[in-house]
Amino acid sequence: MLYDRSYMRSQERETSPIKRASVVTILLVVTISIFVLQHVVNVSFPGAGGRPNTFLTNWFALSPQGFRELKVWTVFTYAFLHSTSSIWHILLNMLVLFSFGRTVETLLGKQQFLVLYFSSAIIGGLTYLFFHLNDASTVVGASAAVSAVVAFFCLRFYERPITFLLYFVIPVTIKPKWLFWGFLAISTYLLFSSELSAISADRAGVAHSAHLGGLLTGAVYYRYIYSRQTVFGNTFGHPGIELPKWFRRRKKTESKMSYQVNRPTRNRDELQKEVDRILDKINMSGFSSLNDKEKATLDKAKELLNR
Repeated sequence: MLYDRSYMRSQERETSPIKRASVVTILLVVTISIFVLQHVVNVSFPGAGGRPNTFLTNWFALSPQGFRELKVWTVFTYAFLHSTSSIWHILLNMLVLFSFGRTVETLLGKQQFLVLYFSSAIIGGLTYLFFHLNDASTVVGASAAVSAVVAFFCLRFYERPITFLLYFVIPVTIKPKWLFWGFLAISTYLLFSSELSAISADRAGVAHSAHLGGLLTGAVYYRYIYSRQTVFGNTFGHPGIELPKWFRRRKKTESKMSYQVNRPTRNRDELQKEVDRILDKINMSGFSSLNDKEKATLDKAKELLNR
């Protein structure tokens, strides 16, 4: 619903810094803090022969052996650990989460964003276990959860071009739909050509299966949960507002239920474009940038959906 989103909630209720902070910011702080903790533990309490301390990995990383030993919480906690051998693992995950997550959180609200993030981490972990249940591999990282956020963003803004810096230097403009389908195709291909074909049983390669699980979770969430609960519609890339039958049967004389917006909205398509335009304006400039008529439009849309 509209008022479940962060930009529609009353600012008076959110007085403490923690409540004002976005979920994306909290996830970034927590994940980076745990990464620092991993390094502190490795430096302060090194393993035999100067090897990295395995305490956090043994108890919180996801592995088939640990799962068979009933460490079932690791299907969730692995998403907060990252490889300490290179900073690129956590850097890329957190950069993508920051870039895409802020917009997705604005659309979903804090609670639903956490539902998407955590459920995709769990399903990504279970997908990994499905393909590796009998080997000695281990997986860590927020890639599955971040993949779901990217998938949701791409399907929500299916045709809208976005620009990002390839290798932090080369500007590349692409439509999100191609980013989604390309990511899905590459993850599927590398799952079978690289991840499952590796010879070593204790390999430490990229967990493409977890990426794939996260991508599919994000797509399912968008299609079957988000699209059915919001004013955006229920088809990929084609948002719309579905009015109740009793509302569509109203006579013209009952004008008190009509919408008064900046531009005349005589049919559902025009109303959809107006609401979509207002929400996009919020994404770009914040809720405070709306005028009174635009705020009234969102209020009336909320009232309509609650009837």
